[in-house]
Amino acid sequence: MNPLDYVRKTPYELYIDGKYVPAEKGKVVDVINPANNEPFAQVYRGTVEDAEKAVQAARKAFDEGPWGRTAARDRAKILAKAAQIMERRGEEFAILESLECGYHYGSARYYCVPMAVDSFNLFAGKARDIEGKVVPSDYGTLNYVTWNPVGVVAEILPWNGPYLMGCQKINAILAAGNTCIIKPPSWGVLALLQLAGVYEEAGLPAGVFNVVTGSGSEVGAYLTKHPMVDMVAMTGGIETGREVIHNSAERVKDIALELGGKSPAIFFDDVNVKDAAKWAVWGFTNHSGQVCVSGTRVLVQRSIYDEFVEEMKKFIAEKYVAGDTFDFNSNLDPLISKSHAAKVWSYIEKGKEEGARLVCGGEHYTDPVLAKGNYVPVTLFADVTPDMTIYQEEIFGPVGCVTPFDTEEEAIALANGTSYGLAGAVYTNDLKRGIRVANSIKGGQIYVNHYFSKGMIESPGTGWKESGLGVAGMQKYMISKTVFVETIDGTLPPV
Repeated sequence: MNPLDYVRKTPYELYIDGKYVPAEKGKVVDVINPANNEPFAQVYRGTVEDAEKAVQAARKAFDEGPWGRTAARDRAKILAKAAQIMERRGEEFAILESLECGYHYGSARYYCVPMAVDSFNLFAGKARDIEGKVVPSDYGTLNYVTWNPVGVVAEILPWNGPYLMGCQKINAILAAGNTCIIKPPSWGVLALLQLAGVYEEAGLPAGVFNVVTGSGSEVGAYLTKHPMVDMVAMTGGIETGREVIHNSAERVKDIALELGGKSPAIFFDDVNVKDAAKWAVWGFTNHSGQVCVSGTRVLVQRSIYDEFVEEMKKFIAEKYVAGDTFDFNSNLDPLISKSHAAKVWSYIEKGKEEGARLVCGGEHYTDPVLAKGNYVPVTLFADVTPDMTIYQEEIFGPVGCVTPFDTEEEAIALANGTSYGLAGAVYTNDLKRGIRVANSIKGGQIYVNHYFSKGMIESPGTGWKESGLGVAGMQKYMISKTVFVETIDGTLPPV
């Protein structure tokens, strides 16, 4: 297999109003492979002119076009057909996500693609299962509640998993009956542009789904302020989330934000130390730590602390091998870009400067092949205290921070001791304690004796504190309406 055989030789175009089109200003930029920092494709870079065309198309498709009046069963049929097309084209999408975003090919092909296909099928079913309710009211009055599409949705996607997260969110948007404009991340555009072809082949009407590339400060900001956009949903960092809130405030626009995390993983002294240490490492190394729910703060009861840190060190040394994303002998992905890798390295240096004990990693690779890419070795710091930068701030790389605790109460206080509230985990053989601590962690997604969600689409988590705003799932893209119907003739209001 030559991955480049799946890459277009001509620049990838935007998708607006049912057609692939070049950007209005014609600017083309290189797409870089993070494994070697070499260009392998080109893509048109959109501007506000392209965003305006997409908004107009989405608005018309919702207000005047067929989508606003499409029956739920017909939306479901289109999504179900798109699932079959995606399954057929899975190899292409896995390769593009690996080449552009640094995903290991095995993970992209055998995890991301099946999960993406599943999102089409799940939301095809949900499209036909949008139920309201009848509420008891005064005698003679029928009160019912319906859930309705919010309208035109601008979805701003992140670079750490644009293909899989894109499929999940877009399918929810469409199943709910909305139209949309997708703003891909600057790093991670190809799979989302190709996704348009899947929906087109499945029969999605023109204007319902649009993709406009470009910078967040230009295209993203334009969409958040646009009066014809009913809702803005964004997944990304806290600073970007604040900008979305600011830009949408004038029109009091509906917004939903999925932001960062600094999630704790608590290990009590009744665990099997060797096995638990593996879970601890896995929690912050999946996709080289470029996962928002990563368990980067490892809290370990003091009686097993030294042994636990040593087992983590051994597992890292034995398990992790950096290499090309298409090499099945490697399992440590490159970071998305040079600039992001530099940011992660700055946190590693900050950890050293502030007195954390470097257990392993923390030094640049000397292999010339790896040095060309954005590889950061798995880095483990011990004796990390809550006042340290690496304890408080999201690093978004394969960097774990280990902190000791003595009591259950101290563990909970440490777990909740940041501005984030996205996820968390607790490991113990005492089920009562596991549930008790899980209930005490301030986060929207908590794992007991494992890490990462086993129901990412069926049971999405919401961000607490500065980790998010709004609910998750399909209802995020819907709005309720309550209707009161008087059924008795001749009734008059009191005077």
